[in-house]
Order: sequence, then C-alpha cells, then structure tokens
Amino acid sequence: MNKQRVFWLVFLGGLLLFASATVWYTRRALAPYPPAQAALEALVSDSQVLVQDRPYGWVFMPQGVVKGGLAFYPGGLVEPQAYAPPLRKIAQKGYRVALLRVRFNLAVTEQGKARQAMAEAPQLPWAVGGHSLGGVVASNFAQSNPEVRALVMWAAYPQNDLSDKATPTLALFGERDAVIRKEQLEASLAKFPKNTQTETIPGLNHAGFGAYGPQRGDQPAGIPAEEGWQRVAQSTVDFLDRSLVGP
Repeated sequence: MNKQRVFWLVFLGGLLLFASATVWYTRRALAPYPPAQAALEALVSDSQVLVQDRPYGWVFMPQGVVKGGLAFYPGGLVEPQAYAPPLRKIAQKGYRVALLRVRFNLAVTEQGKARQAMAEAPQLPWAVGGHSLGGVVASNFAQSNPEVRALVMWAAYPQNDLSDKATPTLALFGERDAVIRKEQLEASLAKFPKNTQTETIPGLNHAGFGAYGPQRGDQPAGIPAEEGWQRVAQSTVDFLDRSLVGP
C-alpha cells in the first residue's frame, strides 16, 4: 500500500470519526428534558379543567367563569408538557392557560407564538409568561405587544431594558436555583419594568417550576415537588388577580 493511499485512508477515517463525534455531541447537547409522569397526568381533563390539544400547544380551560388568560413559553430544551402541573393549578383558579409548543423546544424559535393563543380569546385580558429562556421570550413579546396586560417571569430576567415600561410584572425565583448566575441576575434587576413584584420561594430550585426531573447545574430542591408547584401557582394567581382582574 503506497503512502498516498495510507494518507487518504487515515484522513477519511479521521473525518468520519470527527463527524460522528459532532453528531453525537449535538444530539446530546440538544436533547430535551422530557415531562415526568405527574406532568402527563396533569394533561388529562376532569370536572375542574378541560385540557385541549391545539395547533399552538395545549389549553387549560377552567369549568366556570374565566377571569383572564395566560400564554406561557416553556424553558429552553424542556418539553412543554413538563409545565402542566403548575399551569393546571392556575387554570383551576379561573384562568385560561395556553401552554405553547415551540420548535426544537426553544422558545426563541417562535417568539410570536403567544399571539395565536391570544387570538382565540380576544375578549379576555391577557398576560404572557415563561420559565427561564421562556421568560426571556415572554418579556420580549410583552415589550413589543402593548395589548399584553401583565408579564409573568419564572426564574428569568429580561434580555432588553424594560425599565421605562409600566407593565405589571411578577419575577418569581427559587431560593435553591443554581442555574441562574447571581451576578447576571443582579446586573439585570434594573432592566425589569418599574411595576415589578419580586418573590423568592424558599426551598425551590430551577427545575422545580416544572416536572422534568433534575437539571444539569441545579441544586436539589428543599421542598417536595407538589409543594413547589402549589406555591408557584398560588403566587402567580394572586398576581394575575391583582393585575388582570383588579380589586
């Protein structure tokens, strides 16, 4: 076997190995967190909440008077169904909740998706919200869509400067969240709208806002999952009652 042939065999073998490693790494890096069993169970309708699969995602409809709407963007690389447990609890309190489905499980790929959910019930006062990266996208949507009456951010902070906006905003954090870097959060506090209510839930970690298991880089939660979902939902409902419904 001549040297030139050996060279090309080695070169092509190395190229194939590099391509295979790149594909493996990319698939691993972009693999989404799947919903836990509790999340799948929360997607089933009952006497309190009707759950519908819509082209843009899932809708949780309360059986009774509807006070307003919340369009919700999922966190980055988290399958949206994982947020069903806390969002269902919000719906039980009288809110139409739209859990948005986004391409590649990345809300940045469909930042205007909330518009589809809002268009189905234009008579309602609407808030937009999201977890982590989804919260960032929700803040971008609220900034460019004045019909949004309130903003809900779970474990997130604005990408853009919204300090001149008067949009009522809930900034909800977990005490044991190790995914959000404190220095980045502190540097972003001045970007929140002027009417921002900030709250930290003791014992809650980053992944505790949904039901998708442990997240890389996070701390273990200090409270049971069900308690975390209940506290997140109640804080959100209290905020929506003040911001969308009023006294």
